[in-house]
Amino acid sequence: MKLSASILSADFLHLKDDIDRAEQAGCELLHIDVMDGHFVPNLAVGLCTVESLKEMHGLRKDVHLMVAEPERFIDSFAEAGGDTITFHAESCPHHFRLIQQIKKAGKLVGIALTPETPVESIRHVLGEVDIVLQVSVCVGFGGQRFIEAVYEKLNTLREYKERYGYTYEIQADGGIREDTYRKALQNGAEVLVAGSYLFGAQDMKQTVRMMKTYNF
Repeated sequence: MKLSASILSADFLHLKDDIDRAEQAGCELLHIDVMDGHFVPNLAVGLCTVESLKEMHGLRKDVHLMVAEPERFIDSFAEAGGDTITFHAESCPHHFRLIQQIKKAGKLVGIALTPETPVESIRHVLGEVDIVLQVSVCVGFGGQRFIEAVYEKLNTLREYKERYGYTYEIQADGGIREDTYRKALQNGAEVLVAGSYLFGAQDMKQTVRMMKTYNF
């Protein structure tokens, strides 16, 4: 399994220090939530923040677009330095068009699902994407509790991957903490996206070590 540190919970006055701390603790990915106040009822992280991280090469930078009309933002965030671009299945009906746009920009492609959206709604693109990001909280805010109905969806994603030979990475995003990360892994999550559980830990290295050594 891999860990993705969500900077939504980092200290933005000391963002570089917090990112360095996550990398030194053993996180492999950096999760960057982009919110527009329309698709989700909140605003968070713009191009300037992503651009400021462009020269930080230690962690893969996953840009999670929680925005309406994501096609308007893909090229800009790709140029700003995102390594992967993930859009929400609910934000646009033209999934193949967006996938092609992201691939043309030379980035890994992710598609995200809210807890309410069935996995079957993206069956048609599972063979085309690099990442399926299953959001496990109500989108738009950090620090929420894991929605238990998501475990079944993670398991479905694992079943489809094994049955059809798909290669996408299964990510679980939101509400990851001591009482949920084990069950998320048991049900098929391969990458855990965590914010407050990591950045709020007294000892991030110890927390990461505990998560990575869990044997299910």
